[in-house]
Amino acid sequence: MLWVKFLILKLLFMTLEDIYTLLESRVYYEKGGTRKFSFANNSIHIDRRALIPFYIYKDDGCFILQPDVPIAEEKELRIEISGTTDNSLLFYGRSSGEKLLTLEEA
Repeated sequence: MLWVKFLILKLLFMTLEDIYTLLESRVYYEKGGTRKFSFANNSIHIDRRALIPFYIYKDDGCFILQPDVPIAEEKELRIEISGTTDNSLLFYGRSSGEKLLTLEEA
C-alpha cells in the first residue's frame, strides 16, 4: 500500500524528462499479444518494422502522447503507469477515454 502511495506521488511530480527516460529505458510487449514496443529518439518502434514519430506533453497533470499516426483513430493518448510490480504502461484515448493499449515490461 505504501508503494502505491509513493508511485502516485511520484507521478504527480514526474517531469517530461522523467517520462521520456522511463519509456526509453525499457522494452515492452503488448499485453495479450506478441508485438514488441520500444521507444527511442521520439519514435515508437513496433516489432522493428514500424517507426512512428511522437511527442509527449503534459496537460492538466496528465502525460499525453501524440503520435504522427493515429492509434485506433485516436490522435492523442493519455499515458498511465500502473502501480503494480509489472510496471505496465496504459494508453487511453484522450477523447474517448477508452483503454487502447497495455504494454508490459519485457
